[in-house]
Order: sequence, then structure tokens, then C-alpha cells
Amino acid sequence: MKHILLIGGYGGFGARLARRLSDSGTRLLVGGRNGAKAAQFAATLPNACGLVVDRNQPLDALLAQEHPDLVIDAAGPFQGSSYAVPLACIAAGIPYLDLADAREFVTGFAALDDKAKAAGVALVTGASSVPALSGAVVRALMEGLTSATRIDMAISASNKASAGQSVTRAILSYAGRPLSLWDGERLVRKAGWSALGRVDFKAPDGTRLDGRWIALADIPDHDLLPTRVAGRPAVTFRAGTELGFQMIGLWLASFLVRAKLMRALTPFAPLVLPFVQATRHWGGDRSAMHVIVTGWRDQEPVERRWTLIAEQGDGPEIPTLAAELLARKLVGGSVDDGARDAGGLLTLTEFQPLFDGLALHHGISQGSRSR
Repeated sequence: MKHILLIGGYGGFGARLARRLSDSGTRLLVGGRNGAKAAQFAATLPNACGLVVDRNQPLDALLAQEHPDLVIDAAGPFQGSSYAVPLACIAAGIPYLDLADAREFVTGFAALDDKAKAAGVALVTGASSVPALSGAVVRALMEGLTSATRIDMAISASNKASAGQSVTRAILSYAGRPLSLWDGERLVRKAGWSALGRVDFKAPDGTRLDGRWIALADIPDHDLLPTRVAGRPAVTFRAGTELGFQMIGLWLASFLVRAKLMRALTPFAPLVLPFVQATRHWGGDRSAMHVIVTGWRDQEPVERRWTLIAEQGDGPEIPTLAAELLARKLVGGSVDDGARDAGGLLTLTEFQPLFDGLALHHGISQGSRSR
């Protein structure tokens, strides 16, 4: 039986991924800084055990002792993180996977490629909603198109799905800070968590989720997609939580960074996290994501939209689906040696069986646009 070490295995996304991997018959090592919590959670799963793992401490001895078939890092946040874990995997000759969506971490990951190839191991970063799922969606939307001029993406999570520590710390790390974006012609600078506004999500079957607040977020796709999609399109990604007062409050706080009164909002994390946790049961259980590609089919202007609306609290499952798919590939040895991001490794069709097991409304719609 193959066995996998899952770092952060009892956290918000890690626990969901752990259940998925355990259900597939994998022997799972649930790792985390709190050994008691790891053991308690592992006891709820078949073929699982808990152990103490801190991604910020040396892992060489642990990897030598356990020598799993795959290491997955679901701990986060990856903003400002080093490559200590994947480097330890290279040294141990063990494949590696993570759920990172931190822009610098993911886009800089290819720097490990030569070392990974020399060690004969495969390393994959970004196995989450972005860039793994978003990349698969964009390629599906681009089928038959000559080029794209714009790609607009948005995610709105239910409050219950966005109340984790890693998500909160990640947002605080870039809110108000200058972000570099490709506008189709040049790089421009905009502030993180700016462009605050409302958006309506509309699935092809008529299901809607209207009036959700979103704001500019910092993700790897801002760098990856302009270089990978024909036409070098402008790319914008905005995200948000369900509760409007949280969105507006963070937007207002971001002006402290924009005005250079603070370097970042991360020092507020000890104050924000208890409030987020205290309000995590407010709101509903619906989340949504859409990707809109504006482009050309020969001389015809086209707009294509993929929309996903999750109900019954299934939204938090979405960021774990790419990791489940890629874990199977890595354990099975079907990913080439080297270090790469997950943005080009999966197709939208591969997600379909996992979508079918969740309360989702999703699909692609198309319409012509004016020239």
C-alpha cells in the first residue's frame, strides 16, 4: 500500500484532502505541529496515523525514517515561505506536492527544476483552485479560439469556507500592497484588495449567486496566464468572502498600507483571527467561482464563461480536488521528474468525476461580444 505524508493534515483544507486520500485506500500520515490533534483526527480515518511535523523545522530525519511515497504540504500560508520542504524532498528522493496559491512561491518554484531532475523526483506546486483548476478552465475555454484579449476570474467563498487562519493571513499579507498586473500591453501597478465591487455568478442551468463583494487578490495566474495563452491577454483575479462588512472593513484597512503607514496588515492577524473565528458560523453555505475569457475565433469576437456554484457547504472541497488528482499521478509515477506548477497539468475533464460527487452547478456558456 502506498503511503502519503500530509503536512497540515488536520487543518481546514488539509482535513478535507486527508479524507479524500484516505477514502481511496492510501495509508496516510497526518502531520501537524500538534501531535495530539494529528492523532485525534487520524483516528477518524481508515489507514491513518498522526505524527508531529512542523514545515518550518528540518524534515530530513523524519523523511528518512518514514520515507513516504509522496509528501503533500497543505499547511500554508505560503506567502513568504521558503522552499525548505521541497528541498528536503529532493534530498530524500521523494515526490512533493503542495496547495500553494502564493504568487511568488509558485512562480519561483521552477528554480528547483534542475535539482529535482538531478535527484530523479517530481515536484508540483499550486495544486489548488489557482493555478491548477483555473489553468484547466482557461484551456477549456480557449479551445477553438485564435487568441484572448482578457481573462477575468473571481472566487467568492462562503464565510464558513473562508474563516481559516491560512486564508486570513494570506489576504492580510498583500492587502494594500502594490501588485504588478499585465493589462494586455504593459505591466501596471494596483493595490491589493482594491477594485472593490459586487459581482453576480450565473451558472448555465440558471442557478445564481448575486451581489457578492470581491476585490483584487494576488495569485500566480497574474504572471502565468499572460505567458501561456495566445494573445498575451490581460489577467485580473478578484476574490471575496461572503460577509460584506468583512470585505469593506479590510478594504478600508488596506489604506493604511497604501498610505505607507504600515508595510503590511499582517501585524493585525492576532486581532483579526479571533474575530473571524467568532463569526465563522454567520452567513450561508454557498460559494462560487467564474472564469471569463474574452477573445477571438478567427475574426469573430467571442466571450466564454465557466461558472461553478457550490451549495450545501461543498465550496471548501474545490481547492482540494486538484491535489487529489495530482497525488494519484505522482504516486503512480506519471508526472515527469522536475519542478513545475500545476497550472498546465490537468484538464477540466479530469475534474468532472470529482465534481459529480459534490453539490455543484457548473458549466460553460458562450456569447458574441461587440467589436
